[in-house]
Amino acid sequence: MIPGEMSVSRRILRFLSTCFSERQIIWRVGSETRYLRLSPQTQIACVAGWAVLTGLISFHVVGFYIQSNAIKAQSRSIIEAQSAYTTLLDQVSEYQLSVMGVTRDLKETEAHLRRLFSQNEALKQDLMSTESALQMSERERSRITTDSSELGDQLHLLGRELRRMSSKNTALETHINSLRGHLELVKNEKAEIAAERAALDDRLWRLHNDLQGSMARNSQLEGNLDSIKADLRQVLSERRTIISKNTRLGRRVESLEATLAETRTRHAANLERLNEQIHARTDVLESIIQRTGINIDELIPIPNGMLRGQGGPFIPLHPDFFETSGQREADQPIDLRLDDALARWQQVRDVFLSMPVVVPVKNYYVASRFGRRRDPFTRRWARHEGIDLAGPSRQPIFATASGRVTFAGRNGAYGRMVEIDHGHGVVTRYGHLYRAYVKRGDRVMVGQKIAALGNTGRSTGPHVHYEVRYKGKPLDPLKFLRATRHVQ
Repeated sequence: MIPGEMSVSRRILRFLSTCFSERQIIWRVGSETRYLRLSPQTQIACVAGWAVLTGLISFHVVGFYIQSNAIKAQSRSIIEAQSAYTTLLDQVSEYQLSVMGVTRDLKETEAHLRRLFSQNEALKQDLMSTESALQMSERERSRITTDSSELGDQLHLLGRELRRMSSKNTALETHINSLRGHLELVKNEKAEIAAERAALDDRLWRLHNDLQGSMARNSQLEGNLDSIKADLRQVLSERRTIISKNTRLGRRVESLEATLAETRTRHAANLERLNEQIHARTDVLESIIQRTGINIDELIPIPNGMLRGQGGPFIPLHPDFFETSGQREADQPIDLRLDDALARWQQVRDVFLSMPVVVPVKNYYVASRFGRRRDPFTRRWARHEGIDLAGPSRQPIFATASGRVTFAGRNGAYGRMVEIDHGHGVVTRYGHLYRAYVKRGDRVMVGQKIAALGNTGRSTGPHVHYEVRYKGKPLDPLKFLRATRHVQ
């Protein structure tokens, strides 16, 4: 072994032997002197127990803080999931509205196409009637041309016959006059035929123009029909795409709803576990307060319908398990029950923090207990409203709980005394002090040095007279000091 390490280990052992050296506590009862031996093992066990108790309290406080942060983070994730779900619902509604608009446009396009088809059929009927009329005009024109040709041939024959029969002019003058009259009739008929032909030509030209316009309109309608068919195909393709997207969105919404339901189930289970843990910790603090002799139900009444006793198997069930209407607390929503449990926990915690469960001095022995005892001066039976903790003079005295100083100074038989109000009707007194380090109105914290142990007032030796009062009534301080020892 290295000499340096041996010297260090020897120093540690020497330090421990110095700190936990064997001690004797000497007290006197009447004329009899008694001794109490404290071995190093006993002192180490006391220190170890105190360290374990401190570690357990710190572990529970840190665990509660970590669980609170986890619940807050999970609540934020649930709120984000709900926001995303609402956004998706809005998008689905917008897609449904767009699909309805496209369907309405398709119906209007279909009606327009039907009207166009009807107009096209009417135009075809007009075109057919126009063609039939044109064919009739052509046949009539051919007949007139034939008649004209025949008349021309007849005139040519008549002229030749007139030249041939010029010698017979006199004999045939009557016949020529009749022929001239007939010729005039033929000329008039020819003029009428020419006028009728011109009218037919004009009608034919108009019909031709109408036919050209109808063909142009038909071409335009066919082009519009092709464009409408292309638009219809595009709209149908977009409709199929929208339906596909809507189907995918529906699946996504169903998946999100399933995830949200699972998240809500896990959140509810976590809240149930947190509710049980809060009840358990509340029961532990209530059991500590009950062991001090203070009625917790009188100090903090249990709300109607609040379930108690679930946190620990050794805590009896409270009679106010059920509401007056007969509904169990478990039937209420978990958020309401958790709010009630947290409110109860905060009330009990505030009361517990005002409980003086810390020893006011470090080095002490109990020289006189609470209750009936013989007076150290008169030896007559008297009532002792506190406990006397004897120890080395001038050692520090600490506040056993947080509160406000209501008295600091001399108080008759108490000598120098400090009184602290911890709230909820709990007051502690420290008497026979050598010196007070606080003044009236000061706010002190638990474990803060407030005075030094002394021998002032009606005292037989250096000690601190320690009292605990609840609503003016004295209680046994040892119950407060032992309250936390019997709770797991």
